[in-house]
Amino acid sequence: MGCPDIARDLRPAPFVGRERELRYATGLLGATAPGQVTVLVVEGAAGSGRTRFLQELSAAARRLGVTVTDAPEWTPAGPLMFCSDHPLRITARIWDGLDLLAESAPVLVVVTARTGHDPLPLDRLTSPSVHRLTLAPLPPAEVGLLAAELLGRPPGRELVDLLRVAAGRPGAVRELITGLQEEGRVTVSEPPALPRRTQSWVSGQLAALSPQARHLLQAATTLRSPFPLVELTRLVRVSPVRVVPAIGEALESGLLVGDGEMLSFSHDLVRAIVTDSLPRPIAAALRVAPQRPGRDLLSSREREVAELAGHALTNQQIANRVGLSPHTVNYHLRQVFQKLGIASRVELATVLRDHSAAPPST
Repeated sequence: MGCPDIARDLRPAPFVGRERELRYATGLLGATAPGQVTVLVVEGAAGSGRTRFLQELSAAARRLGVTVTDAPEWTPAGPLMFCSDHPLRITARIWDGLDLLAESAPVLVVVTARTGHDPLPLDRLTSPSVHRLTLAPLPPAEVGLLAAELLGRPPGRELVDLLRVAAGRPGAVRELITGLQEEGRVTVSEPPALPRRTQSWVSGQLAALSPQARHLLQAATTLRSPFPLVELTRLVRVSPVRVVPAIGEALESGLLVGDGEMLSFSHDLVRAIVTDSLPRPIAAALRVAPQRPGRDLLSSREREVAELAGHALTNQQIANRVGLSPHTVNYHLRQVFQKLGIASRVELATVLRDHSAAPPST
């Protein structure tokens, strides 16, 4: 599939909230000079509007007199913009052809990519002529403007709330509104319900996650939102450091959102879909797990050291009390922190207090 052509699209989707990014890209068109291929990588999550952005940039390039193509073998002389929504299909032969064209004319290559998936050949990754542009989630005000463009009128309060499911992704906004229109539910009822299109989109996003990210999201359904990361890692009994990539992946999917140090699902209806993906016996076990935050995983020596550290004793004081070296005490504390999914003595004291207050297991 080549460069999207807005001129051939009779009803292009509204273009809202990407004006700054479009100014940057069109400015790059004007700054491209003969001698070397200039590359622009447009990055974004699923539904971020990469294809729609290419359509708008293609139209802007044509207005500037730039030839837009996905076939560099057959181009007239003059400035050229080569673009592709499928950059892995740009073969070495095509790159060679673009390099040849750039010897005598300005050539800008625009490719799209999912965030974290670099589409460029290794020999071009570090080139100073490579520029990157990220399509971040739209803020709520621009999501509302996009919805108004799609509906032909401002969205009501209930629909504005439902649009949180899209997590600022223009593509997800369009899917949601199109689905509501198909089902005759543009006026959102109480209680609100997702259209089948959006349910499929959320399920697809969940299925596309790595197993670790998916399991973290499933575990998070048993916590009250919003919640700190350490509460989730304590639940699944891993160190926060070990889940950073998976949490980043969950945030990138739009199913999970962050506000400062707190995490939450983008909407309770998203939480419900994730909850339904979790077998009931596992969900029940996870709900009980916070009452036993991993202390049973500790060895007798680790429990002894943890209790003393939780009472504010220093490593030297603990060493004197139990007959170990401070170095060995420090080793045991590192093991305790990792098993409990915590990162400080303050958190350790909280875990021990919660454990002592929890009812005995039956």
